[in-house]
Amino acid sequence: MGLCAAIGITGITATTAFADDKNHKEHKEGDTKIPATAEGILKAIHEKHAELTKTVAAKKLADVHHIAFAIRDLAKALPAKAAADKKKQVEGTVKNIAKLAEDLDKSGDDGDQAKTEANLKKLDGVLKVLSAQFEHKH
Repeated sequence: MGLCAAIGITGITATTAFADDKNHKEHKEGDTKIPATAEGILKAIHEKHAELTKTVAAKKLADVHHIAFAIRDLAKALPAKAAADKKKQVEGTVKNIAKLAEDLDKSGDDGDQAKTEANLKKLDGVLKVLSAQFEHKH
């Protein structure tokens, strides 16, 4: 019986640790206020991007994941707002943003300033692509 209890406790601890990690990864999803228009979403993304840039420059790596996941959540709302001929492109860009948010989370949590800066630089480029996908030609 002692062995069963030990296994049971270990199982609970492992499950709890996993749940905590999952909450860390997804704690901001659903918490980010999503504007109603594509223009509003893009503005919010650029504001968060500026905040992220300042956070990384200040070496506050523990705060990176909050901001990166807010950008991810905002970006996820954009495919539904994209023009039909741009929808697939926007979906691909949003997937890249989601991947980079995870990469930023990991490098930030690892305290790796150089890697976090490199991931931010990649995000800079992807966000430029995203903005271009919503530019209106007049």
